[in-house]
This record gives sequence, structure tokens and C-alpha cells, in this order.
Amino acid sequence: MEKTDLSKHKAWLLLAPTSVLYVITFLIPLATLFILSFAKFESSVTTVGLYLDNYQKILSDGITLKIFFQTVKLSLIITLTCLILGYPVAMFMRNAGPRARLWILFFVVSPLLTSIIVRNVAWVLILGRSGMINDALISWGWISKPLPLMYNTFGVVLAVVHVYLSFMVLPLFAALNSINKSLEEAASSLGAKPLNVFLSVTLPLSLPGIMAGCTLVFILSMGVYLTPVIMGGNFVVTLPMLIEDAVRNRYNWPEASAMALLLLLAIAIMIIISSRLQRWVNR
Repeated sequence: MEKTDLSKHKAWLLLAPTSVLYVITFLIPLATLFILSFAKFESSVTTVGLYLDNYQKILSDGITLKIFFQTVKLSLIITLTCLILGYPVAMFMRNAGPRARLWILFFVVSPLLTSIIVRNVAWVLILGRSGMINDALISWGWISKPLPLMYNTFGVVLAVVHVYLSFMVLPLFAALNSINKSLEEAASSLGAKPLNVFLSVTLPLSLPGIMAGCTLVFILSMGVYLTPVIMGGNFVVTLPMLIEDAVRNRYNWPEASAMALLLLLAIAIMIIISSRLQRWVNR
């Protein structure tokens, strides 16, 4: 009996380094963020206490909430675009041979292997007013002036989807690959057309992968900062950009903490919705 208790204690000790790291890098900063969000910033002095000034400003200034909903809208557009583009890629990977599957996987994951600065500079060279696309279209006589491919929502969505597509494709591929093909073959043998097989068998069974991919992409999109700054300029403003401005230019950590908690609240709501949908699918 003593040996069993000792082995249990040893098992818990194995978790100790990870638990300490988790507390230091996540729980303590989160608690600090929560405390600072109720602090007061006045005349460049931060006073810790139970003040609601930061939250009142967020609700009443008419700017922060607008940009917050713009951030949510942009994240939903990015998530939907990744789903529309990623599902056919995942289906193709599922039906491809081992060698072709590896090549597709390499191309999908390759943006993650490149520096974020290099990626965005490459997009600037491609989409800019004097970029490759506009220069080619003007030289061919298809357009008379450059197309607005940058410093707008289109440019931001394109650059972000280029990176986050892999976070959609991989969960989708895992879900699709786990589907027993005999189920689809049985539906086909009973007279169902390919579209009906997809809608009644493949799509419902791949819903866990869809939800996992959408949750990952949405969470990552809510916190993306550098790509909207480069590809959107001052024309596409997101909540992380406001947080950066409050910290770097105005040194207003309490307001930045309140906005960060607002961002975390949106992410938490998305996770709750995803978990509820997962339970519904399992039932």
C-alpha cells in the first residue's frame, strides 16, 4: 500500500516542472493583467485599486468597441476563408497517395517555416501598387491604373490566410482520414449520388475537424498584430494594434490590460461555443 502511494507521489512530481512553468508564464501574467485592468492611469501615474475607469472608457468612447467588433468580423472572415479553401485541400490529401500527400503537406506547412517579416515583405512586392500583379496587368493592357490590393481588408485576409491555412487543413485532414471509407461506399452502393454521400456521410463525420480548425484559426486571428500593420497600414485597425499603442506610445498599461481582457473574453466565448457544438455533434 505504501509503495502504491509512493508511486502516485512520484507521478505527481513528474508534473511539477510543467506546473511551475505554467504558473510563471501564464497564471501569474494573467492575474497581473486582471489586477492592472482595474487600476487607474492619470497624469502618467498608475494607481492600483478597484477602479472601473478603463472599462467605462471602452464602453463609452465609441472607438474601442467598434474596433473590437471589426477585429471579430475580420477573424470570422479569415476563419471562413480558411475553411472554404482548406476543406478541398484536406479532401485531396485524403485521397492522394503517400508521396503526393507529403508534398501537399509541405506546401501547406511551408509558410510557418518562413519569417513573418519575410512573408509580409513578399506580399508587399506582389500586391503593392508597383508590385508584380499590378505591373503585369498594366503591361498587358488589362488595367489602366493599379488595383487596390493592399492597405485594405483584402490584403490583410490574404496574408493571414496564407499562414493560418495550415491550422485549418491539418485538423480537417485528421478528421477526414479517420472516416471509414466503407461508410461512403455503402451509401454509394445504395444509390446515393456523390454530392449526397458528401452531405450525408462525409461532412457530418468531419464536423469535429471543422470545429477544431475554425476554433484554432479564430483564436490566432484575434491576436494577429504584425500582418495587419504591414498589409493594412492605418486603414485596417484591430484591437491588438490599439493595445500596442496604449502600451508603447501612451504607457497606459491599465487600459491596455482592460482591452486585452476584452480580447480574451471573445476567445473564451468562442471556445465555449466550440465545446458546446462538440458535445452536440457527439450526441
